[in-house]
Parts: sequence; structure tokens; C-alpha cells
Amino acid sequence: MTNSDGSDSHQGENTSDDQPRRFRPAALIMGTLLGAMAVAAGLLTYAFLNRNTTPLLTRAEYEAAADRWNASGLTDYNLDLLLSGNRPGKIHVEVRDGQATKMERDGVVPSQERTWYYWTVPGMMDTIAEELEMAESPAKSFNTSGASEVIQRAEFDPTYGFPRKYDRVVLGADFETHWEITKFEPLSAKK
Repeated sequence: MTNSDGSDSHQGENTSDDQPRRFRPAALIMGTLLGAMAVAAGLLTYAFLNRNTTPLLTRAEYEAAADRWNASGLTDYNLDLLLSGNRPGKIHVEVRDGQATKMERDGVVPSQERTWYYWTVPGMMDTIAEELEMAESPAKSFNTSGASEVIQRAEFDPTYGFPRKYDRVVLGADFETHWEITKFEPLSAKK
């Protein structure tokens, strides 16, 4: 319709082409849901790809591994391991006649030779056995009331019985240790 001055009488009205966009809550909700689903899918994929596949430790498995180690009679060997958790590092140990003769942590020889034993196979096996006992009473063993449970995982070498991987996490406390033997070189056995 035209006014007397020649202007359109619908001038102040918006037509469908020039209407301002309306807020569409359904589109916002859908976009938020799709974004949340994409984030959740990414987190699940990350968790799946980085899950710990090391088997849970049992006393029976530990004892079988200790028997294999003792039966092997290995007294001379070299090993390298990667330590992570609260105190990460790289460790190299050389054992001759059942005694640690050389040990390095991150390329540095620790001054206290008494600590070298803990990174020999018998030393690691002793640590695992001790922590199996400690897991029965975590709060008392780890001296913190927040410690509620100990989760231990281990993978032992099927031939020699040494612990290829060991993980210990104390739930409710910040006590984690993880190690993986990256190289094991047997040199000789008892005769």
C-alpha cells in the first residue's frame, strides 16, 4: 500500500528478509550437546589408548616369578629401567656374582652404595613383596589417613621371572611408583 507522499505504508514493518535473527535456544542446546559429546569422545579415546594394560598383581603370580628367578641362577646381568611417578629417572645397574657393582641414576653414580641393591632383581622383588604386605593396611603402612587402597600391577619375565613392569598407586595419597625394565642382559648363571 502506498501513502499519499508516495512512500510504502509497510515501511516500519520488517519483512521476512530483513528481520533480525531470533535467539534459537534449541540450536544452542544442540550445539552445546554436540560439543560435549565430541569432548567426551576425545577423552574416552585418550583413556583407551593410554590405559594401563599391566595385569593386577597377585601373591601367587609374585611367588611364581620369584621361583623362576631363583631357579634361573643368574648372578651376572645388566639392566636398564625407566622409573616414573613421584621420582622419575633412568637407572642402569650392573650385577656380578649377585652384587651390584655399578649403578647410575640419570647418568650419576649415587654416593650411597647401599641404595644400589634396591635396583637389582632381588632388591626389586623384595620391594614388591614388602609392598604386597603394606597393601593390607595402606593408611598405617604409608603413614597417611587418606590412603584407602593400594593398586599394584606387575608383569614378570616368563623365562627369568624378573619384574618387567611394576606399578603401585596408593589411592587417597600421593604415592605412586612405576618402573619398566627397558633392557635386561643376562651374562651368566650359577654352575
